[in-house]
Amino acid sequence: MAESLIVLDPQADKGLQAQIREKIIQGILSGSIPAGHRMPSSRRMAEQLAVARNTVVLAYQQLVDDGFLVTRERSGFYVSETVQAQGVISPGDATVPGEGSEPDRAFWRERCNPVSVSRRALRSRPANWLQYPFPFVSNEYDPRLFPGAEWRECTRDIYTGREVAQWATLGGNEDDRQLVEQICTRLLPRRGIYVDPGQVLLASDLHQACYLIGELFMGAGRSLAMVLPGCSETEEIFRRTGVRLLGLAQDRDGPNPGSQLTGSDCWFLQPNAHNPTAVTTSLERRRKLLAQANEQGAVVIENDCEHEFCYHGNPLPPLKSLGGGESVIYLYQFPRVIDPGMQLAFVVAPKPVIQRLRALRYTLRERIPAINQRLLAKFVASGHLDAATFRITRQLRERWTALGEALMHHLPKLLVRRASCGTACWLELPDSIDAEQLQKQAEQQGLLLEVVREFNALRIGFSAIEADRIEGGISILAQLINGELSQNEETLDNATGRHLSAADIQAEFPGAIILGTNTLGESYRIQVLADGTLQGYSRNDVDVDETDTGRWWLDGDMWVRQWRTWSYGRKAAFHVVAEEHRIKWFSEEGQLIDTGILAQQ
Repeated sequence: MAESLIVLDPQADKGLQAQIREKIIQGILSGSIPAGHRMPSSRRMAEQLAVARNTVVLAYQQLVDDGFLVTRERSGFYVSETVQAQGVISPGDATVPGEGSEPDRAFWRERCNPVSVSRRALRSRPANWLQYPFPFVSNEYDPRLFPGAEWRECTRDIYTGREVAQWATLGGNEDDRQLVEQICTRLLPRRGIYVDPGQVLLASDLHQACYLIGELFMGAGRSLAMVLPGCSETEEIFRRTGVRLLGLAQDRDGPNPGSQLTGSDCWFLQPNAHNPTAVTTSLERRRKLLAQANEQGAVVIENDCEHEFCYHGNPLPPLKSLGGGESVIYLYQFPRVIDPGMQLAFVVAPKPVIQRLRALRYTLRERIPAINQRLLAKFVASGHLDAATFRITRQLRERWTALGEALMHHLPKLLVRRASCGTACWLELPDSIDAEQLQKQAEQQGLLLEVVREFNALRIGFSAIEADRIEGGISILAQLINGELSQNEETLDNATGRHLSAADIQAEFPGAIILGTNTLGESYRIQVLADGTLQGYSRNDVDVDETDTGRWWLDGDMWVRQWRTWSYGRKAAFHVVAEEHRIKWFSEEGQLIDTGILAQQ
C-alpha cells in the first residue's frame, strides 16, 4: 500500500530520498498509511520505485529518528502508534460533507460587511508569468539576480548559540538594534539623511508602513494630495482611511506646485521614480515642493523607491535630505530582488511621530519576525547588500539600455517616459488603440504587459527579462501597435509636402542640422556632413550628453543612414517628405516612422 502512494519525480529540485520521506509522512498524517502498518522492506520498496536500496534505507532511518516509524527486531519498520495520540485525526473520525451541505451563499452575504476594492488593485498576473517568453512585468525580478549564496551564509551565522540568544529574546514591539544601527549608519547617510535610532521604525513591508501613517495622519475630514494613478495597493490603503484624495498634476519635472496643493493636509510623493508613470522629480522641483510644504504646514510623505538602481551617475537627493526636509516622513522598502521573502521597510520621522507609530503597530499585533530582522542586519553588516546592489544594478542597466534602444528602433513614433532609476518605463498609447485589447493580443504571442486603464497606457518592466530577449519582445509589440496605427495615420501616398528626390536630398541635406525628440523624450541633434558622415548628439533625462557617429548615402530616391551604435548599428532607408522646415521619414513600405526639423547652420 505505501509504495503505491509514492510517485517520484526525477526532474524535481528535491532528491529522491527527500521525496520518499515526504510522501510517507504525507500518507501517515493523512491516514492513508494507518498507525501500526508494516512498511514494505527496503529491498521491495527500492524495486517498486526503481531506486537504489540505500536511498530507501536512509529515508526509513530518518523517519525513525523523527518518530514517524519504529523498528521491531527481526520484523521490519512500522508506523508509530503515537502519531494519532498527538492529535492527528484519522479519516474515519472526520465528518465527510454530503451533497448540498454547503451553506447557501446568501447566508454569508448577509453576515459579511461589504468590501470595496478597486479593480486595478485586484488585478493579478498569471501564476506562471516567468515562463512566458517576454515577461515585461514590473515589481517582479529574474530569480537569477537573487543573491542566494550570500543569504545562506548569513542564515548559518545567525543560528549560532550566541546569535539565537540575542534575537530570540526580542520583545514583541521591539526592533532589532543591529538592523536599526545599520540603517542609521550605512544606508541613510548615503542618501544624505542623518538620524538617531529613535527616529526609525521597522515595518513588515511598505504597505504596513503606509497603513500606519494613514491611521495616524489621515481620515474623514482630511485631504491627501498625490499623483493619480498611484501604486494601486498604496492608493487603496489611503482610500480606506476615509481621506479625501486630491489628484495632483505633474509634468516631466514632477508634481506641479501650486493651487492643487494649497489646503492639503498631507502630500504623498515618489520623487525618485513615480509608480506607475516613471516620472523623476527634478532637483529644482523638489526644492519648490519642500518650500511650499513648509509654508503651509503640510505633512510630506516621501516614498524613496528603488533609490539604489540608478543608471546615470548618482541619484538625486531625497526630499528628506534637503534643506527644510526635517519634517518629511521618509519611507523605504528593501528591494524585492534582494530579499523577496521579507521585503522589510522602515519609516524615518521625528521622534514624536515614531512613538505614535510604534504604539499603532502594537495594536495590530503584527510582529515583524525577529529572525528576519537579524538576518537582514547580518546581510547588511557583512557588505552583501552593497555587493548585491552593485551587481544587480549593472545587470539592470544593461536591460534598461536594451529596452531604450528597442523602443527607439521599433516604436519611434511614440513617446516613452523612462526614469534614470527604477525598473519600468511608461508608454502612452494613441486614442485609436485600446490598451486592454492590445494586452490580450500581446499575451497570445508570449508578451506579458501591464495596463493602466485611466491613461490608456502600458507600464513596461524590464527587471524580469534578460537583455538579449528584450528586442524580440518589443519587435512583436511594435507589429501589433503599428498595425493599428497604420489604419488612421498619414502614409507616403497621402503625405502633405514635397516628396524629396535624390537630387533634392543631395542639394538640401549636406551641411544641414536635423533636430527632434526621440521616443524616450530625449532631444537630439544630427549634423549631416557633405562627406557622407553623420554626427549625432542627444541629451537624456538627467542632462547627460550621448554622442555617436555614422554615415549616410542615397539609394535611388531613398536616404540611407547607419550609426555606429545607435539603432543597433543597423542600416535603415527612408523616403523623405519636407513640409516647410518639418521633415517626415517614411519606411520602404510607406509607413510614417518619425518627424523632425531641418535647419541650416
